[in-house]
This record gives sequence, structure tokens and C-alpha cells, in this order.
Amino acid sequence: MKIAMTHVNLPNESKGGVAFQVHYLANALTERGHDVTMFTFSPAWEECRYRVHRLALAPSLRRVFSFVLAAHLARTDFGAFDVVHTNGDNFLMRPNRFPQVRTFYGSARDEATHAVRLRRRLYQNVLAGLERRGVRLADISVGISEATRARVPGLSHVVPCGVDVARFRPGTKAERPVLLFVGTAGGRKRGTLLAETFAREIRPRFADAELWTVADQPLAGNGVTNFGKVPLETLADLYRRAWVFCLPSTYEGFGVPYIEALASGTAVVATPNAGAREVLGEGAWGVLANDQGLGQAINRLFADATARTGLARRGREHALNFAWERIAQRYERLYAQAAAAAAAAHRRRQPHTAPISPAVRPPRP
Repeated sequence: MKIAMTHVNLPNESKGGVAFQVHYLANALTERGHDVTMFTFSPAWEECRYRVHRLALAPSLRRVFSFVLAAHLARTDFGAFDVVHTNGDNFLMRPNRFPQVRTFYGSARDEATHAVRLRRRLYQNVLAGLERRGVRLADISVGISEATRARVPGLSHVVPCGVDVARFRPGTKAERPVLLFVGTAGGRKRGTLLAETFAREIRPRFADAELWTVADQPLAGNGVTNFGKVPLETLADLYRRAWVFCLPSTYEGFGVPYIEALASGTAVVATPNAGAREVLGEGAWGVLANDQGLGQAINRLFADATARTGLARRGREHALNFAWERIAQRYERLYAQAAAAAAAAHRRRQPHTAPISPAVRPPRP
């Protein structure tokens, strides 16, 4: 198929998780023989196996690039493609022009609820209204989790996020207890909360324990090693070597770091947000603990190697369900459905005329 995909940016210009998900899906579809073109503001980079159609963006408009992308998409003729897969910002597109699949990576309404800054809360509330319009404009609307489908009215399908199970794979663990955090220090990811729990409850019991962080800001405390932003291979290595991964987020539409840790053979501890509960099967593939029980849950896994390795083994098996090949196959079926639905709608819109009978001529005398 000829597939047009859209997203504001790519991983070479973004730290956001959606950019990585869209990029990896485009690569997986290309590897499966599809002709994929990405419409984005970012330039192509060495990891792109797909085509990149770079859109123009004035520097002064970067703060509102979602609305600028929406305007670009509304003016773009996608007639050369079999399907358009929009990953946000489709709210200005006209309906019924091209077969369209739209993916929602969580709920703007939930993002607004859990936002710390007023400006972000207001912005997400605006996007929540635009999400409802985006659902109506697409032939098929997809959520990355059942939690997302429950919060965004009108979503018809659920396709989870994916993970590279070859890159994120089990390996040799560190010699000492290591807790890994990947996220932001503040906001809903709450890295600072984990650092405080580590200093107060974990370090006193395991004096040689370390907290490794891949975060936007350094976290303070004895035994804390801040790696900052790291290349993907380094991140995968940190996941492999850690004993336990913890992301105490208040909200995740899905929670990609959870499946990255599971794929790496690392036990997961999470607070019971919507994404964690779903991805971890209500505790079947990871430990769910409230804020007060977070340190205790991590200490139990540090102390019990059998429980820790058993949880890690089950988690790796579960993570295979999110392999990119499987995710790409699910989207292929949705693309075919969207194309068929658009073709049927086009036929219904055509005027129906009765066949014209040939004129009957009288016989020659």
C-alpha cells in the first residue's frame, strides 16, 4: 500500500514518546513492503527507512506547530495514497476526501486533569475539544489502550504501542541492586517522588543500592546517578542491567517505558495509573503500589531474587505481544478496512441513473 503518515516531528527533533512510536511504526511498515511517506516538520535522518515530506514551519510559529500542521494537512492532496494515517492534528481536514485512520495516544482531557502548570492544563482542554472533531473526521479512530477508548468518545479500535523486542532484550544484571527511572523529574512522571522514596526507604535497607535516572533534570541524593538524555542503545543497556524499573506516574495513556522494561527482562513497579493497570494486567506482569507502598514494593523485589526473576520472565513473554511486527499487522488490517469503507462511501455518493434503453425504430416499409 501507499501510506501517508503524519506527525509534527520525528525523534531527531523531539523527546516526546509519540514521535518515536510513529517513527518505529513507519519503519516497520516499510520493512513489510509498504511505500510510506511521513508528512512532518522534521528533516529526514539516518534511521528513516521511509520517505519524509518536510513541511515548512516559520520559527515564530513553533509554539503553535500543532495548529500549523493542521492547516498544512487541510491543504494537502493525499489522492496518490491508499490511506492516510494521522497521528494528531487532523481537525481541519475535510471529511470523506481520503481514507483516514487516526490514532489517539491518550486523552487530552486526562492530560489536562493531571497537568501541573496552568498553561498546559488550558492547552490540553482546547485539544480535548479538537479530539472529538478528529474522531468524526476519520474513517477509523484508534486508541492505544482501553483506557484511552473509554476517555475519548467514538474510538472504534484499540492498537497498543509497540516496542523493539530485539533492541530491548534481557541481559546481564548489575552486581548491586539498581533501580531505574525514565521520565521527568516533575509533572505527572514524578521522578522527584521516587528519589525521595529511594533516600528515605530503600537506601537505608540496601546501602549499596543505586538509583539510575534518565530524566530532564538531575535528581538529588546519595546513590543517585543521573544519565540525562542518552542514545537509544545506552537506554536499552540501562534497562537490561537494572534490577527493578519504576515509573510512579499519576497518568499514562499507555506507558511505553513499562513495556521497554518488560522486554528487557526487568521487573516493573508502578503506581496504579490507567495505563500501568492495563499494560501490567492489574499486577499480573508487574507490581502496582500506591505512593505509601512504593518503597516497600521495591525493597521486596530487591530482597527476593526468585520473585524478581519470575516477574521479569513473565514480563518478557508478555512484551512479545507488543513487538512492532505484530503492531504493524494490526494497522495493515485497519488500513484495508478504511480504504474499503471510503470506497463504499464514494459509491453511495455517486448519482444513480437508470440505464438508457436504445431507441426503437419502426420497421422499414
